[in-house]
Amino acid sequence: MTLDELYDRYGETMYHYLALRLGSIQDAEDVLQETFCRLARVYLRWPLVRNPKAFVFTILRNETNRHLRKRIREREGEERRRADDPELAVVVEAPDLRTGAAVSRALRTLPDQQREAVILKIFQGFTFQETARICGVSINTAASRYRLGIAKLRAILEAYHEN
Repeated sequence: MTLDELYDRYGETMYHYLALRLGSIQDAEDVLQETFCRLARVYLRWPLVRNPKAFVFTILRNETNRHLRKRIREREGEERRRADDPELAVVVEAPDLRTGAAVSRALRTLPDQQREAVILKIFQGFTFQETARICGVSINTAASRYRLGIAKLRAILEAYHEN
């Protein structure tokens, strides 16, 4: 598979993952570009890959974590998450822009590991086994992070709808 084919097949879902995980359109674009640079460097390994989507998302996750560590170092003392970005509401499929924005805001309140599990499971369609492999944890840990994240999201969104 060429890099162009890789981008055609996974580019949009990779971008959605990044936008939701990082909370910034600009950061998502930067990390997507870095991920494809990394994929180009490991291109010779492609014949050995059994699950291309999981392999791509593992590299994507590593680049995301690298970016987050860099951002933390650059902004020590400053809050890690960005202010609400209305453009992110487009990333979350919802019946209307207001609901999409609410889901996007709620996702950003979750701890990073829970947010990642929810994004991989719901928005990217990975199984718990694939999520566990991508995150480098056990299936039980991946499922637990997902369940905790969903419970928190549910509580946040119920409170939102009551107001």
